[in-house]
Amino acid sequence: MTSVGQIMRNVLALAETAKGKGCDEAEPVLARSIVVDPRVRLKCRLNLCGQFGRNLMCPPAVWDVAETSAILARYTFALLVQITRQSEPANYRAVFDKEKTAMNALIVEFEQEAFRYGFSLAVGLGSGHCQLCSACAGETLPTSCALPAQARPSLEAAGIDVEKTCAAAGLPSGFIPGRVTLTGLLLID
Repeated sequence: MTSVGQIMRNVLALAETAKGKGCDEAEPVLARSIVVDPRVRLKCRLNLCGQFGRNLMCPPAVWDVAETSAILARYTFALLVQITRQSEPANYRAVFDKEKTAMNALIVEFEQEAFRYGFSLAVGLGSGHCQLCSACAGETLPTSCALPAQARPSLEAAGIDVEKTCAAAGLPSGFIPGRVTLTGLLLID
């Protein structure tokens, strides 16, 4: 059986790995401090990004808010990671789209690293909707993801309030002119 001290050392080592792989911030947090709010999913239902019902890593294909709360209740630790890039307001979307692909790849890599530390139930959530395929298999018929080893839903798709969760962890949150900040989450246990 692994001691709490060893678990914490492994979580801190994962945070250092994240910083070494290009994350500007990597903050270990207790899973119970992650803020879940159904209003986040309400924004998804408004379909402002055009992915609702079309992307298998977006609602309604992703588990619901109640399941997110139940899942988080089973975890003890999590790692919030962030990438921050400078951007002019006119280029915000292009920078965000480019960097979210990088963030989501890092989240998958951190999952694998967590497995090596003995966290067999580690799972990550990325930033923004998945763009791995030119057309998601979910656009044409309900099916399974073509790239399940690489695709991850976003924190927002799971109903997580990124701003409040980051603020509680002392990390930058919100939209700041001239800056794009992407947040990912690794659940660890």
